[in-house]
Amino acid sequence: MRYRILGPLLVEHEQQTRPVTGGKVRTMLAALLLHANEQLSVAQLAQRMWSGDAPHSLRRVVQTNIVRLRHELPWPGAVVTGPAGYTLLVEPGDLDLHVFDRLVAEAAAAPSLDEQARLLREALALWRGPACADVASPWLAELDLPPIDERRLLALERRIEVDLLRRHTEGIVAELRQLTAEHPFRERFWVQLMAALFRQGRQAEALSAYQTVTRRFIDELGVEPGAELRDVHQQILRGAGPHPLLSEPAAGPPPKETPRAPRNLPPVPPRFVGRAEEFATLDWHADEQATMFVLDGPAGIGKSALALRWLHDKADTYPDGRLYVDLRGYADEPPRGGSAALGTLLEGLGIAEDEIPYGVAARAQLFRDRTADRRLAVLLDNALDADQVRPLLPGPGATAVVTSRDQLRGLVVHDGAVRVTVPRLEPAEAAAMLGLDPRSDEAVRLAALCDRTPLALRVLAERMARMPQMDPASWLAELIEAEDRLISLSGDLSRALSWSYERLEPETAGLMRRLAHTSRAFTTAAAVEMAGLPAETVRRHLDRLVGVHLVEQLSHDRFRVSLLVGQYWRQGEASIRLH
Repeated sequence: MRYRILGPLLVEHEQQTRPVTGGKVRTMLAALLLHANEQLSVAQLAQRMWSGDAPHSLRRVVQTNIVRLRHELPWPGAVVTGPAGYTLLVEPGDLDLHVFDRLVAEAAAAPSLDEQARLLREALALWRGPACADVASPWLAELDLPPIDERRLLALERRIEVDLLRRHTEGIVAELRQLTAEHPFRERFWVQLMAALFRQGRQAEALSAYQTVTRRFIDELGVEPGAELRDVHQQILRGAGPHPLLSEPAAGPPPKETPRAPRNLPPVPPRFVGRAEEFATLDWHADEQATMFVLDGPAGIGKSALALRWLHDKADTYPDGRLYVDLRGYADEPPRGGSAALGTLLEGLGIAEDEIPYGVAARAQLFRDRTADRRLAVLLDNALDADQVRPLLPGPGATAVVTSRDQLRGLVVHDGAVRVTVPRLEPAEAAAMLGLDPRSDEAVRLAALCDRTPLALRVLAERMARMPQMDPASWLAELIEAEDRLISLSGDLSRALSWSYERLEPETAGLMRRLAHTSRAFTTAAAVEMAGLPAETVRRHLDRLVGVHLVEQLSHDRFRVSLLVGQYWRQGEASIRLH
C-alpha cells in the first residue's frame, strides 16, 4: 500500500515511511485520499484546510499547497489538475481504506463463518487508530471521517457476531465491556455483551448488563432501550429464546475452539520517523538466531515505539503471535509483579483464568512450556531491572524484546541478550517530526532544543499544531528565552523524567542534583569535587546514573548530563524555591 489513513496519515515508498510535513499539506492529502479518484474543487479543499476565515488569494494559496504536495509525494503525476479542481489518482490496493472495504465485502459474500471471521479480522487489523488521527481539520472530523469510523464499527459488530455464532467466546466479554464503555449508546454492542455472558453461563451478569444500559438510556436520553435489547433480556430471563446469538445450534457438538495466535501489541505511536540503522541491527541479529533483545535508552527516546514498529513489521516472522505486557518499571504505579505479569501473558495465550496456577514459579514454568519452539514474540515493555524480566522470558525458540531505561547489563552478561541502545534522532528526522522542512534553520534549531528526543518533539509538535498563529521563529525565540520552557509546558515530559529520579537511591540522587547544574562535559575528578565524596563512591554512583541513562558516558572518563535532564532538574528546583 502507498497510503495509510486508518490511523495517523502515512505515505510509504520502497518499504520506508515518508513524513508529510506541513499541516495544510497533510490536510489536503487526507481530503484527497478520502475522496480518492474524485475531483475536489478549490472551494471544497479550502473548507477542509481552513476552519475559519480563508486567505484572500484562495486559489493561489491552494495551488501553492498542491505544488508542495506534489513535491512531497514520490509518485509523479499522482495529483491531477482537472477543469474544476484536483484529483488524487489511487490504484486498487494503494489505499488501506479501499483494502478494508474490499475485505469487508468479501467477508459478506464468504460461504462459511470461519472464512468471514478471517476476512473481517484481516480488515480490522488495518486500523492503527482513528482515521486521519494526526490531521487537524474540523470539516474532516465532523463530515468526512464519521462515515469511515461507522464502517469500522459495523465491521467490528459483524466480526463479534460471527464469533458468537461460531461459539468462540474466549476473550470476547472483556472486549465488549470496553466497547460498551467507549460507545455506551450503541445498542448492538450491549446485545452482544449480554449474549456472550449468557453463552458462558453468566446469566446474572447478563441481566445486570441490561439494568446498566437501561438506567443509562433513561437517565441520559430519557428513553428505554430498543426492541432487540428488550427481547434479548426477556429471553435471557426465560433461560432460552429464538434470538440467533442465544439459541443453540440445531444439531451436533459445539465446534472445537481453534487456538488463535495472540496479537495484543498496541499500535505504533504517531509521527514515527527514522531508526533505519536500529532496524537493520535488529534484523541482522534476528537472522543470526538471536532470541532476546534489550532496547535501552533515556526517557522519551522512543524505545517502545521502535520495538512496536519492528514487531508490527515482522508479523510474518512470528506467525504464532505477538504478546505484550507493560511492566511499569518507570511509571506512576508500582512496578508490575512477576505473578501479575505472567497472568497477563498466559491469558494472552488463551489460557483460562481458572487454569492458571498460583505462584511465580509455577506460572513461569507454564509460560515457558506453552511458548517453547513457537515462532512467537513477547514484548516486555518498560522493565525496571533484570530480576523483574527473567521469570517472564518465553521458552526456547520464542523471542523476547525488552525495553527499559536501565541498561539491563545482567541480561546481556548472563542471559545472552543483544542490547541496542536507542540514540537521539538524526537532525533531519527530528525536524520532520515537528512537521517542518528539515532543511530550514529554525527546524534544526528547534529539534536541537528538544534534544532530538521523540517525546519532547511530539510535545512541541502538538503545541505548534494548536497554535498555528505562531511561526517556527517565534517558537524558537520563546524556547531560547526560557530554556526550561519545554519541560514546564509538558506534564508528560516532566512525569517521564521524574520516574527515573524516583528510582534512585538517596546518595545517587544527591550526586545527580549537583551534576544537573553543569551543561558541559565533566570528568570523574570534577564530579568528585562537586560532590565532596570519595572517588570510589562517586564512580559507583556515576556508573548507576549511566546505567539508567540520566548521565551520558562520552568516553572512558568523560560524562555529560543531557539537555532535557538538566532542564527538568533545574525547573524542579525552581518550583521548590517558589513554594
